[in-house]
Amino acid sequence: MASKKTLSSIVANKIENQIICGNWKIGQQIPPEQELMQRFDVSRITVREAVKTLVSKDILEIRRGCGTFVGAIPGMSDDPLGLRFITGEDVTLSLFEARQILEPAVGRLAALRAEDEEIEMLEQLAKDIDELDTQLQEGKTTPEIVEAIRAKDVAFHTFLCRMSKNPIFERMLPIVIKSVRTSYGLLIPRIKSAPRVSIHRQIYQAVKERDGDKTYELMVQHIGNSRQGFSEKLEEERSARKKAVL
Repeated sequence: MASKKTLSSIVANKIENQIICGNWKIGQQIPPEQELMQRFDVSRITVREAVKTLVSKDILEIRRGCGTFVGAIPGMSDDPLGLRFITGEDVTLSLFEARQILEPAVGRLAALRAEDEEIEMLEQLAKDIDELDTQLQEGKTTPEIVEAIRAKDVAFHTFLCRMSKNPIFERMLPIVIKSVRTSYGLLIPRIKSAPRVSIHRQIYQAVKERDGDKTYELMVQHIGNSRQGFSEKLEEERSARKKAVL
């Protein structure tokens, strides 16, 4: 039988997964102890130990007399890589390059190591992205939809990191992914006009089938396409600026 410490770690991970996937948002109150006990089929002591662990990592915060609320995810400060000190527009291209090297390997590990419950959550994220993408195709490019698809995309890739069960990747890649979020402002017009294939759904399917090599290939394709689209759009804007000067 697993120890209480092991059980509390499992519950802590499950709670953190809910936050990463956007089911429990930053600043939102999490369900009460009794509901968590029923949801995860554990004792009150185990729930309290899990919450205590997440509070110590600043993921949850306890407000006396109010309840327990979502704080933040560790390692996700506004500028963890110090990018504000790097000048020039090519920094995002460098970040795409780093992702294209690292993330396919992470995807392969996720396909081999993911738990069934995690794969179900990955499927939901892929579905959410598809639904939001459909709205983009219909011309609904409101700031709310753009931010929603950006958040879900970040959650999808961050969750793959967790599924890899490698704590180093788990800490590294969400930082890189968050740094690339700035690219969406340029990519949204191109995303809207391009023929769409549900690459996130394909990645999910490969993970579900435990096909590490297929997941690797799809991740290379996915990040490569985004990198190329960003590069082309950046070049278009540079050309436009030169013409304006002339």
